[in-house]
Amino acid sequence: MKKIILLSFLAIICSSTGCKKFLDKVPSTFVSPVNYFNTEKEVNTALNGVYDVLGKEQVYGGQLPIRHAPSTDESFFSYASFPTGPFYYNFGADDATIRVLWQYMYDGIERANVLLANLDKATMDDGKRSVVKGEALFLRAFYYFILVQNWGGVPLKLNPTTSINEVNTPRNTIKEVYDQILKDMTEAEGRVLKISQIGFGGRVSKSAVRGILARVCLTMAGYPLKDASKFKDAAEWAAKVNEFGEHSLNPDYSQVFINLCKDQYDIKESIFEAEEFGTNNDAVREGGRIGNENGVRCAATDAAVIASVGYAYGFVSTTRKLYTSYEFSAVDVSKRDLRRDWAISTYTLNASGVKANIGATNIYARNCAKWRREYELLSPKNKNYTPTNFQILRYADVLLMQAEAENELNNGPNAIAVNALNEVRRRGYGKLLPGATNPANADYPGAISLGKAAFLKVIQDERARELCFEGLRKYDLIRWGIFVNTMQEVATEFTTYASMTTTIYKNARDAAQRVTATHLLYPIPILEMSLNKAMVQNDGY
Repeated sequence: MKKIILLSFLAIICSSTGCKKFLDKVPSTFVSPVNYFNTEKEVNTALNGVYDVLGKEQVYGGQLPIRHAPSTDESFFSYASFPTGPFYYNFGADDATIRVLWQYMYDGIERANVLLANLDKATMDDGKRSVVKGEALFLRAFYYFILVQNWGGVPLKLNPTTSINEVNTPRNTIKEVYDQILKDMTEAEGRVLKISQIGFGGRVSKSAVRGILARVCLTMAGYPLKDASKFKDAAEWAAKVNEFGEHSLNPDYSQVFINLCKDQYDIKESIFEAEEFGTNNDAVREGGRIGNENGVRCAATDAAVIASVGYAYGFVSTTRKLYTSYEFSAVDVSKRDLRRDWAISTYTLNASGVKANIGATNIYARNCAKWRREYELLSPKNKNYTPTNFQILRYADVLLMQAEAENELNNGPNAIAVNALNEVRRRGYGKLLPGATNPANADYPGAISLGKAAFLKVIQDERARELCFEGLRKYDLIRWGIFVNTMQEVATEFTTYASMTTTIYKNARDAAQRVTATHLLYPIPILEMSLNKAMVQNDGY
Protein backbone atom coordinates (compact mmCIF):
# COMPACT_ATOMS: atom_id res chain seq x y z
CA MET A 1 0.00 0.00 0.00
CA LYS A 2 1.44 3.35 -0.97
CA LYS A 3 2.75 5.31 2.01
CA ILE A 4 1.19 8.49 0.66
CA ILE A 5 2.15 11.74 2.31
CA LEU A 6 -1.08 13.66 2.74
CA LEU A 7 -1.56 17.32 3.51
CA SER A 8 -3.72 18.12 6.48
CA PHE A 9 -6.51 20.46 5.55
CA LEU A 10 -5.58 22.71 8.45
CA ALA A 11 -4.04 25.96 7.22
CA ILE A 12 -1.19 26.16 9.72
CA ILE A 13 0.54 29.04 8.03
CA CYS A 14 -0.53 32.25 6.37
CA SER A 15 1.49 31.86 3.20
CA SER A 16 4.72 32.77 1.47
CA THR A 17 6.48 35.72 -0.09
CA GLY A 18 5.23 34.57 -3.47
CA CYS A 19 1.96 32.96 -2.44
CA LYS A 20 0.60 35.38 0.13
CA LYS A 21 -0.07 37.91 -2.58
CA PHE A 22 -2.79 35.67 -3.96
CA LEU A 23 -4.77 35.63 -0.69
CA ASP A 24 -7.50 38.18 -0.22
CA LYS A 25 -8.73 37.02 3.18
CA VAL A 26 -7.65 34.96 6.19
CA PRO A 27 -8.44 31.25 5.60
CA SER A 28 -11.43 30.11 7.65
CA THR A 29 -9.48 27.05 8.83
CA PHE A 30 -6.41 29.02 9.93
CA VAL A 31 -4.59 27.67 12.98
CA SER A 32 -2.01 29.97 14.52
CA PRO A 33 1.45 28.47 15.07
CA VAL A 34 1.18 29.84 18.62
CA ASN A 35 -1.45 27.19 19.35
CA TYR A 36 0.08 24.45 17.23
CA PHE A 37 3.29 22.38 17.13
CA ASN A 38 2.68 20.96 20.58
CA THR A 39 2.90 17.24 19.76
CA GLU A 40 4.75 14.88 17.47
CA LYS A 41 1.52 14.31 15.53
CA GLU A 42 1.12 18.03 14.86
CA VAL A 43 4.76 18.28 13.77
CA ASN A 44 4.31 15.38 11.34
CA THR A 45 1.14 16.96 9.95
CA ALA A 46 3.07 20.15 9.26
CA LEU A 47 5.92 18.17 7.67
CA ASN A 48 3.41 16.43 5.41
CA GLY A 49 2.33 19.87 4.29
CA VAL A 50 5.91 20.69 3.25
CA TYR A 51 6.09 17.46 1.25
CA ASP A 52 2.68 18.02 -0.32
CA VAL A 53 3.99 20.69 -2.67
CA LEU A 54 6.20 18.15 -4.47
CA GLY A 55 3.24 16.14 -5.72
CA LYS A 56 1.06 19.02 -6.82
CA GLU A 57 -0.23 18.81 -10.38
CA GLN A 58 1.60 22.10 -11.04
CA VAL A 59 4.89 20.65 -9.78
CA TYR A 60 6.08 17.01 -10.11
CA GLY A 61 2.53 15.71 -10.28
CA GLY A 62 2.41 16.97 -13.83
CA GLN A 63 3.53 20.35 -15.09
CA LEU A 64 7.20 20.48 -14.07
CA PRO A 65 8.27 17.48 -16.18
CA ILE A 66 5.46 17.76 -18.76
CA ARG A 67 4.94 21.45 -19.48
CA HIS A 68 8.08 23.17 -18.25
CA ALA A 69 10.70 20.91 -19.80
CA PRO A 70 9.37 18.91 -22.77
CA SER A 71 10.78 20.95 -25.67
CA THR A 72 14.43 19.93 -26.01
CA ASP A 73 16.51 17.78 -28.35
CA GLU A 74 14.88 14.64 -26.92
CA SER A 75 11.21 15.58 -27.04
CA PHE A 76 8.63 18.11 -28.19
CA PHE A 77 5.20 19.23 -26.99
CA SER A 78 2.82 17.48 -29.37
CA TYR A 79 -0.48 19.19 -28.72
CA ALA A 80 -1.79 21.98 -30.89
CA SER A 81 -4.54 23.44 -28.71
CA PHE A 82 -2.23 25.50 -26.49
CA PRO A 83 -0.73 28.34 -28.59
CA THR A 84 1.46 29.78 -25.85
CA GLY A 85 3.39 28.52 -22.86
CA PRO A 86 6.85 27.50 -21.64
CA PHE A 87 6.61 24.31 -23.73
CA TYR A 88 6.66 26.50 -26.88
CA TYR A 89 9.13 29.10 -25.52
CA ASN A 90 6.31 31.54 -26.23
CA PHE A 91 5.49 33.32 -23.00
CA GLY A 92 5.76 36.54 -21.04
CA ALA A 93 5.75 37.56 -17.42
CA ASP A 94 1.98 37.00 -17.30
CA ASP A 95 2.18 33.27 -18.12
CA ALA A 96 0.00 31.33 -15.67
CA THR A 97 2.03 28.09 -15.79
CA ILE A 98 5.19 29.96 -14.84
CA ARG A 99 3.46 32.04 -12.16
CA VAL A 100 1.95 29.01 -10.45
CA LEU A 101 5.30 27.21 -10.24
CA TRP A 102 6.84 30.27 -8.58
CA GLN A 103 3.87 30.44 -6.22
CA TYR A 104 4.10 26.80 -5.14
CA MET A 105 7.84 26.95 -4.58
CA TYR A 106 7.50 29.84 -2.16
CA ASP A 107 4.48 28.16 -0.62
CA GLY A 108 6.63 25.11 0.14
CA ILE A 109 9.43 27.32 1.46
CA GLU A 110 7.03 29.15 3.78
CA ARG A 111 5.63 25.87 5.08
CA ALA A 112 9.17 24.68 5.80
CA ASN A 113 10.08 27.97 7.51
CA VAL A 114 7.04 27.81 9.79
CA LEU A 115 7.85 24.23 10.76
CA LEU A 116 11.51 24.97 11.42
CA ALA A 117 10.69 28.03 13.50
CA ASN A 118 8.28 26.11 15.76
CA LEU A 119 9.84 22.65 15.84
CA ASP A 120 11.50 23.02 19.23
CA LYS A 121 8.15 23.72 20.92
CA ALA A 122 6.84 20.19 20.43
CA THR A 123 6.99 17.50 23.07
CA MET A 124 8.64 14.67 21.17
CA ASP A 125 11.74 12.49 21.00
CA ASP A 126 14.81 14.59 20.15
CA GLY A 127 16.03 12.01 17.64
CA LYS A 128 12.75 12.22 15.73
CA ARG A 129 12.84 16.00 15.98
CA SER A 130 16.28 16.00 14.36
CA VAL A 131 15.05 13.85 11.47
CA VAL A 132 12.08 16.17 10.87
CA LYS A 133 14.43 19.16 10.86
CA GLY A 134 16.63 17.45 8.28
CA GLU A 135 13.71 16.69 6.00
CA ALA A 136 12.34 20.23 6.25
CA LEU A 137 15.76 21.77 5.57
CA PHE A 138 16.25 19.57 2.53
CA LEU A 139 12.81 20.31 1.09
CA ARG A 140 13.27 24.06 1.57
CA ALA A 141 16.62 23.82 -0.22
CA PHE A 142 15.15 21.68 -2.98
CA TYR A 143 12.42 24.24 -3.65
CA TYR A 144 15.10 26.92 -3.84
CA PHE A 145 17.01 24.72 -6.29
CA ILE A 146 13.97 24.64 -8.59
CA LEU A 147 13.66 28.41 -8.27
CA VAL A 148 17.31 29.22 -8.98
CA GLN A 149 17.41 26.88 -11.99
CA ASN A 150 14.38 28.54 -13.53
CA TRP A 151 14.71 32.18 -12.43
CA GLY A 152 18.32 32.69 -11.36
CA GLY A 153 18.85 34.74 -8.21
CA VAL A 154 15.65 34.95 -6.14
CA PRO A 155 14.79 36.36 -2.70
CA LEU A 156 16.11 34.11 0.05
CA LYS A 157 13.49 33.85 2.73
CA LEU A 158 14.59 31.78 5.73
CA ASN A 159 12.06 32.82 8.35
CA PRO A 160 8.25 32.70 8.44
CA THR A 161 6.21 35.63 7.24
CA THR A 162 4.99 37.63 10.23
CA SER A 163 3.36 40.58 8.49
CA ILE A 164 1.48 41.17 5.25
CA ASN A 165 3.70 44.21 4.84
CA GLU A 166 6.77 42.01 4.22
CA VAL A 167 6.57 42.58 0.50
CA ASN A 168 9.58 44.48 -0.79
CA THR A 169 12.25 41.79 -0.77
CA PRO A 170 15.26 42.12 -3.10
CA ARG A 171 16.77 39.25 -5.05
CA ASN A 172 19.81 37.43 -3.74
CA THR A 173 22.55 36.50 -6.18
CA ILE A 174 22.63 33.08 -7.81
CA LYS A 175 25.69 32.18 -5.75
CA GLU A 176 24.03 33.22 -2.51
CA VAL A 177 21.04 31.03 -3.29
CA TYR A 178 23.25 28.05 -4.10
CA ASP A 179 25.33 28.59 -0.97
CA GLN A 180 22.17 28.39 1.12
CA ILE A 181 21.05 25.28 -0.74
CA LEU A 182 24.37 23.58 0.03
CA LYS A 183 24.22 24.68 3.67
CA ASP A 184 20.70 23.33 4.21
CA MET A 185 21.22 20.09 2.30
CA THR A 186 24.55 19.35 3.96
CA GLU A 187 23.00 19.75 7.40
CA ALA A 188 20.03 17.65 6.33
CA GLU A 189 22.31 14.82 5.21
CA GLY A 190 23.55 14.36 8.76
CA ARG A 191 20.04 14.23 10.21
CA VAL A 192 17.82 12.15 7.91
CA LEU A 193 17.47 8.36 7.91
CA LYS A 194 18.91 5.81 5.53
CA ILE A 195 16.48 4.73 2.83
CA SER A 196 16.51 1.16 4.13
CA GLN A 197 15.21 2.47 7.46
CA ILE A 198 12.39 4.33 5.72
CA GLY A 199 11.48 1.60 3.23
CA PHE A 200 10.06 3.78 0.46
CA GLY A 201 11.13 6.62 -1.80
CA GLY A 202 8.50 9.18 -0.92
CA ARG A 203 10.45 10.53 2.03
CA VAL A 204 13.83 12.26 2.17
CA SER A 205 16.65 9.81 2.90
CA LYS A 206 20.43 10.08 3.07
CA SER A 207 20.56 8.62 -0.43
CA ALA A 208 18.15 11.26 -1.73
CA VAL A 209 20.07 14.12 -0.14
CA ARG A 210 23.41 12.84 -1.44
CA GLY A 211 22.10 12.26 -4.95
CA ILE A 212 20.46 15.67 -5.19
CA LEU A 213 23.61 17.26 -3.78
CA ALA A 214 25.51 15.65 -6.66
CA ARG A 215 22.97 17.22 -9.04
CA VAL A 216 23.26 20.61 -7.36
CA CYS A 217 27.06 20.52 -7.49
CA LEU A 218 27.13 19.50 -11.17
CA THR A 219 24.77 22.39 -11.88
CA MET A 220 27.01 24.81 -10.00
CA ALA A 221 30.02 23.53 -11.95
CA GLY A 222 28.28 24.42 -15.20
CA TYR A 223 26.56 27.51 -16.57
CA PRO A 224 26.09 30.13 -15.20
CA LEU A 225 28.34 29.84 -12.13
CA LYS A 226 30.99 27.67 -13.80
CA ASP A 227 32.51 26.77 -10.43
CA ALA A 228 34.77 23.90 -11.51
CA SER A 229 35.62 23.08 -7.88
CA LYS A 230 32.14 21.62 -7.55
CA PHE A 231 32.99 18.67 -9.84
CA LYS A 232 34.94 17.20 -6.93
CA ASP A 233 31.98 17.62 -4.61
CA ALA A 234 29.63 16.11 -7.17
CA ALA A 235 31.84 13.04 -7.56
CA GLU A 236 32.07 12.59 -3.80
CA TRP A 237 28.33 12.93 -3.19
CA ALA A 238 27.51 10.56 -6.06
CA ALA A 239 29.93 7.98 -4.65
CA LYS A 240 28.39 8.29 -1.18
CA VAL A 241 24.89 7.47 -2.44
CA ASN A 242 25.68 3.78 -2.30
CA GLU A 243 27.87 3.91 0.82
CA PHE A 244 25.55 1.48 2.60
CA GLY A 245 25.10 -0.88 -0.37
CA GLU A 246 21.40 -0.07 -0.62
CA HIS A 247 21.22 0.65 -4.35
CA SER A 248 21.49 -1.16 -7.64
CA LEU A 249 19.82 -0.94 -11.03
CA ASN A 250 16.62 -2.85 -11.55
CA PRO A 251 17.67 -5.55 -14.07
CA ASP A 252 14.69 -4.68 -16.28
CA TYR A 253 14.47 -1.06 -17.46
CA SER A 254 10.74 -1.26 -18.12
CA GLN A 255 10.06 -2.55 -14.62
CA VAL A 256 11.29 0.73 -13.11
CA PHE A 257 8.26 2.47 -14.60
CA ILE A 258 5.82 -0.41 -14.28
CA ASN A 259 6.51 -0.34 -10.53
CA LEU A 260 5.65 3.35 -10.42
CA CYS A 261 2.38 2.78 -12.26
CA LYS A 262 1.52 -0.09 -9.92
CA ASP A 263 2.25 1.95 -6.77
CA GLN A 264 5.13 -0.35 -5.90
CA TYR A 265 8.36 0.96 -4.41
CA ASP A 266 11.82 -0.12 -5.52
CA ILE A 267 14.23 1.69 -3.24
CA LYS A 268 17.24 0.10 -4.88
CA GLU A 269 16.67 2.15 -8.02
CA SER A 270 14.00 4.75 -7.32
CA ILE A 271 15.56 6.90 -4.60
CA PHE A 272 13.29 9.94 -4.32
CA GLU A 273 9.69 10.19 -5.54
CA ALA A 274 6.90 12.76 -5.56
CA GLU A 275 3.88 11.01 -4.09
CA GLU A 276 0.52 10.73 -5.84
CA PHE A 277 -2.53 8.88 -4.55
CA GLY A 278 -5.86 7.77 -5.97
CA THR A 279 -7.60 9.13 -9.03
CA ASN A 280 -9.18 12.31 -7.65
CA ASN A 281 -12.46 10.47 -7.15
CA ASP A 282 -12.09 10.54 -3.38
CA ALA A 283 -11.86 13.15 -0.64
CA VAL A 284 -8.07 13.06 -0.73
CA ARG A 285 -7.76 14.31 -4.33
CA GLU A 286 -4.01 13.73 -4.57
CA GLY A 287 -3.89 12.20 -8.05
CA GLY A 288 -1.47 13.55 -10.65
CA ARG A 289 -1.14 13.67 -14.44
CA ILE A 290 1.81 11.28 -14.85
CA GLY A 291 0.90 8.81 -17.60
CA ASN A 292 -2.11 10.92 -18.56
CA GLU A 293 -0.62 14.03 -20.15
CA ASN A 294 2.70 12.34 -20.95
CA GLY A 295 1.43 8.88 -21.85
CA VAL A 296 0.68 7.01 -25.09
CA ARG A 297 -2.03 8.87 -26.99
CA CYS A 298 -5.50 7.34 -26.65
CA ALA A 299 -8.35 8.20 -29.06
CA ALA A 300 -11.14 6.65 -26.98
CA THR A 301 -14.23 8.75 -26.23
CA ASP A 302 -16.47 6.13 -24.66
CA ALA A 303 -16.45 6.45 -20.85
CA ALA A 304 -16.38 2.69 -20.29
CA VAL A 305 -13.36 2.25 -22.55
CA ILE A 306 -11.54 5.15 -20.86
CA ALA A 307 -12.29 3.71 -17.41
CA SER A 308 -10.82 0.41 -18.54
CA VAL A 309 -7.67 1.35 -20.48
CA GLY A 310 -6.93 4.83 -19.10
CA TYR A 311 -6.92 7.96 -21.22
CA ALA A 312 -3.73 9.76 -22.30
CA TYR A 313 -3.27 12.95 -24.31
CA GLY A 314 0.19 12.24 -25.68
CA PHE A 315 1.46 15.75 -24.98
CA VAL A 316 5.12 14.66 -25.15
CA SER A 317 6.68 12.97 -28.19
CA THR A 318 10.14 11.98 -29.34
CA THR A 319 12.47 13.88 -31.59
CA ARG A 320 14.17 12.08 -34.43
CA LYS A 321 17.49 12.72 -32.72
CA LEU A 322 16.51 10.77 -29.62
CA TYR A 323 14.86 7.91 -31.48
CA THR A 324 17.80 7.32 -33.80
CA SER A 325 20.35 7.64 -30.98
CA TYR A 326 19.50 4.15 -29.73
CA GLU A 327 21.41 1.28 -31.28
CA PHE A 328 18.76 -1.14 -32.55
CA SER A 329 19.91 -3.78 -34.98
CA ALA A 330 17.19 -5.67 -36.84
CA VAL A 331 19.39 -8.75 -37.23
CA ASP A 332 21.73 -8.80 -34.23
CA VAL A 333 19.83 -8.99 -30.93
CA SER A 334 23.02 -8.25 -28.99
CA LYS A 335 23.00 -4.79 -30.56
CA ARG A 336 19.56 -3.74 -29.44
CA ASP A 337 19.12 -1.03 -26.87
CA LEU A 338 15.88 -2.21 -25.28
CA ARG A 339 15.20 1.16 -23.70
CA ARG A 340 14.06 2.63 -27.01
CA ASP A 341 10.82 0.69 -27.39
CA TRP A 342 9.88 1.17 -23.78
CA ALA A 343 10.63 4.86 -23.46
CA ILE A 344 9.18 5.67 -26.90
CA SER A 345 5.83 4.30 -28.02
CA THR A 346 5.50 1.77 -30.82
CA TYR A 347 1.69 2.11 -30.85
CA THR A 348 -1.25 4.39 -30.11
CA LEU A 349 -4.64 3.42 -28.66
CA ASN A 350 -7.55 3.68 -31.08
CA ALA A 351 -11.15 4.66 -30.31
CA SER A 352 -11.82 1.16 -28.96
CA GLY A 353 -8.80 1.30 -26.67
CA VAL A 354 -6.96 -1.26 -28.80
CA LYS A 355 -3.26 -0.87 -29.57
CA ALA A 356 -2.55 0.17 -33.16
CA ASN A 357 1.07 -0.09 -34.28
CA ILE A 358 2.85 2.99 -35.60
CA GLY A 359 4.56 2.67 -38.97
CA ALA A 360 8.28 1.99 -38.80
CA THR A 361 9.24 5.29 -40.45
CA ASN A 362 6.71 7.45 -38.61
CA ILE A 363 9.03 8.66 -35.88
CA TYR A 364 7.36 11.90 -34.81
CA ALA A 365 4.04 10.17 -34.05
CA ARG A 366 5.70 8.30 -31.18
CA ASN A 367 4.86 9.52 -27.70
CA CYS A 368 6.64 9.22 -24.40
CA ALA A 369 5.69 5.73 -23.18
CA LYS A 370 7.56 5.29 -19.91
CA TRP A 371 4.46 5.56 -17.72
CA ARG A 372 1.76 3.30 -19.22
CA ARG A 373 -1.74 3.45 -17.81
CA GLU A 374 -2.44 -0.21 -18.55
CA TYR A 375 -0.39 -1.08 -15.45
CA GLU A 376 -2.41 1.03 -13.02
CA LEU A 377 -4.13 -1.20 -10.48
CA LEU A 378 -6.93 1.17 -9.45
CA SER A 379 -10.18 0.65 -11.32
CA PRO A 380 -12.14 2.30 -12.81
CA LYS A 381 -9.49 4.67 -14.13
CA ASN A 382 -10.08 8.40 -14.05
CA LYS A 383 -9.78 10.04 -17.46
CA ASN A 384 -7.34 12.72 -16.32
CA TYR A 385 -5.76 11.70 -13.00
CA THR A 386 -3.49 8.82 -12.05
CA PRO A 387 -1.95 7.51 -8.81
CA THR A 388 1.48 7.19 -10.41
CA ASN A 389 4.42 8.63 -8.47
CA PHE A 390 7.04 10.64 -10.32
CA GLN A 391 10.64 9.64 -9.69
CA ILE A 392 12.72 12.74 -8.99
CA LEU A 393 15.95 10.78 -8.56
CA ARG A 394 16.93 7.25 -9.48
CA TYR A 395 20.16 5.34 -9.23
CA ALA A 396 20.89 5.35 -12.97
CA ASP A 397 21.04 9.14 -12.84
CA VAL A 398 23.48 8.96 -9.93
CA LEU A 399 25.78 6.64 -11.91
CA LEU A 400 25.79 8.95 -14.91
CA MET A 401 26.45 11.99 -12.72
CA GLN A 402 29.35 10.14 -11.15
CA ALA A 403 30.77 9.30 -14.57
CA GLU A 404 30.48 12.92 -15.71
CA ALA A 405 32.09 14.35 -12.58
CA GLU A 406 34.99 11.86 -12.63
CA ASN A 407 35.65 12.67 -16.28
CA GLU A 408 35.92 16.37 -15.47
CA LEU A 409 38.07 15.81 -12.40
CA ASN A 410 40.58 13.58 -14.16
CA ASN A 411 40.66 15.44 -17.49
CA GLY A 412 39.28 12.33 -19.14
CA PRO A 413 37.55 9.10 -18.14
CA ASN A 414 38.99 6.90 -15.42
CA ALA A 415 37.90 3.40 -14.42
CA ILE A 416 35.20 4.74 -12.08
CA ALA A 417 33.64 6.82 -14.85
CA VAL A 418 33.74 4.02 -17.42
CA ASN A 419 32.33 1.42 -15.03
CA ALA A 420 29.46 3.71 -14.04
CA LEU A 421 28.62 4.41 -17.68
CA ASN A 422 28.77 0.75 -18.66
CA GLU A 423 26.61 -0.35 -15.76
CA VAL A 424 23.82 1.81 -17.14
CA ARG A 425 24.41 0.66 -20.71
CA ARG A 426 24.41 -3.03 -19.79
CA ARG A 427 20.98 -2.71 -18.24
CA GLY A 428 19.80 -0.88 -21.35
CA TYR A 429 20.82 -3.81 -23.54
CA GLY A 430 19.18 -6.35 -21.23
CA LYS A 431 22.50 -7.68 -19.94
CA LEU A 432 21.42 -7.55 -16.29
CA LEU A 433 18.41 -9.79 -16.89
CA PRO A 434 18.54 -13.41 -15.64
CA GLY A 435 20.17 -15.68 -18.19
CA ALA A 436 21.73 -12.85 -20.19
CA THR A 437 25.00 -13.78 -21.87
CA ASN A 438 28.16 -11.77 -22.45
CA PRO A 439 27.09 -8.64 -20.54
CA ALA A 440 30.27 -6.83 -21.54
CA ASN A 441 29.19 -6.58 -25.17
CA ALA A 442 27.00 -3.61 -24.25
CA ASP A 443 30.01 -1.64 -22.96
CA TYR A 444 30.88 1.52 -24.80
CA PRO A 445 33.79 0.53 -27.06
CA GLY A 446 37.09 2.16 -26.19
CA ALA A 447 35.56 4.45 -23.57
CA ILE A 448 38.67 4.49 -21.38
CA SER A 449 40.73 5.82 -24.28
CA LEU A 450 38.44 8.73 -25.08
CA GLY A 451 39.48 12.28 -24.31
CA LYS A 452 37.59 14.46 -21.88
CA ALA A 453 35.41 16.19 -24.49
CA ALA A 454 34.61 12.96 -26.34
CA PHE A 455 33.64 11.16 -23.14
CA LEU A 456 31.44 14.08 -22.08
CA LYS A 457 29.61 13.76 -25.40
CA VAL A 458 29.08 10.06 -24.68
CA ILE A 459 27.62 10.95 -21.28
CA GLN A 460 25.39 13.63 -22.79
CA ASP A 461 23.94 11.13 -25.26
CA GLU A 462 23.61 8.41 -22.64
CA ARG A 463 21.69 10.72 -20.32
CA ALA A 464 19.19 11.34 -23.11
CA ARG A 465 18.72 7.63 -23.80
CA GLU A 466 18.40 6.70 -20.14
CA LEU A 467 16.61 9.70 -18.62
CA CYS A 468 14.49 11.02 -21.50
CA PHE A 469 11.12 12.58 -20.60
CA GLU A 470 12.08 12.81 -16.89
CA GLY A 471 12.33 16.60 -16.82
CA LEU A 472 16.13 16.82 -16.70
CA ARG A 473 17.25 17.49 -20.27
CA LYS A 474 16.58 21.22 -20.48
CA TYR A 475 18.56 21.88 -17.31
CA ASP A 476 21.37 19.59 -18.51
CA LEU A 477 21.64 21.49 -21.80
CA ILE A 478 21.72 24.81 -19.95
CA ARG A 479 24.44 23.79 -17.49
CA TRP A 480 26.51 22.33 -20.36
CA GLY A 481 26.24 25.71 -22.11
CA ILE A 482 24.74 24.24 -25.29
CA PHE A 483 21.02 24.92 -24.89
CA VAL A 484 20.54 27.65 -27.50
CA ASN A 485 22.69 26.03 -30.20
CA THR A 486 21.11 22.63 -29.59
CA MET A 487 17.61 24.04 -29.99
CA GLN A 488 18.56 25.66 -33.29
CA GLU A 489 19.73 22.22 -34.44
CA VAL A 490 16.36 20.81 -33.36
CA ALA A 491 14.63 23.44 -35.51
CA THR A 492 16.72 22.35 -38.48
CA GLU A 493 15.83 18.72 -37.79
CA PHE A 494 12.11 19.42 -37.91
CA THR A 495 12.45 21.51 -41.06
CA THR A 496 14.37 18.67 -42.72
CA TYR A 497 12.43 15.61 -41.61
CA ALA A 498 8.91 16.69 -40.54
CA SER A 499 6.00 17.99 -42.56
CA MET A 500 5.53 21.69 -41.92
CA THR A 501 1.88 21.38 -42.97
CA THR A 502 1.25 19.37 -39.79
CA THR A 503 0.50 21.87 -37.02
CA ILE A 504 2.20 20.09 -34.12
CA TYR A 505 5.42 19.62 -36.11
CA LYS A 506 5.42 23.22 -37.27
CA ASN A 507 4.81 24.33 -33.67
CA ALA A 508 7.75 22.19 -32.53
CA ARG A 509 9.98 23.72 -35.21
CA ASP A 510 8.84 27.23 -34.33
CA ALA A 511 9.38 26.61 -30.60
CA ALA A 512 12.95 25.46 -31.17
CA GLN A 513 13.64 28.34 -33.56
CA ARG A 514 12.30 30.81 -31.00
CA VAL A 515 14.92 29.92 -28.36
CA THR A 516 17.48 32.58 -27.51
CA ALA A 517 19.64 33.33 -24.48
CA THR A 518 16.60 35.02 -22.93
CA HIS A 519 15.01 31.59 -22.48
CA LEU A 520 17.76 30.41 -20.16
CA LEU A 521 15.60 31.90 -17.40
CA TYR A 522 11.92 32.54 -16.84
CA PRO A 523 10.53 36.03 -16.26
CA ILE A 524 9.65 36.99 -12.70
CA PRO A 525 5.81 36.73 -12.65
CA ILE A 526 4.16 40.06 -13.34
CA LEU A 527 2.08 39.94 -10.16
CA GLU A 528 5.25 39.53 -8.10
CA MET A 529 6.82 42.45 -9.94
CA SER A 530 3.78 44.66 -9.30
CA LEU A 531 3.76 44.03 -5.55
CA ASN A 532 7.45 43.64 -4.73
CA LYS A 533 9.00 46.99 -5.53
CA ALA A 534 12.48 45.70 -4.71
CA MET A 535 12.28 43.01 -7.39
CA VAL A 536 14.28 43.34 -10.62
CA GLN A 537 13.08 41.58 -13.78
CA ASN A 538 15.26 39.16 -15.73
CA ASP A 539 16.82 40.42 -18.95
CA GLY A 540 14.67 40.20 -22.06
CA TYR A 541 11.31 40.47 -20.31
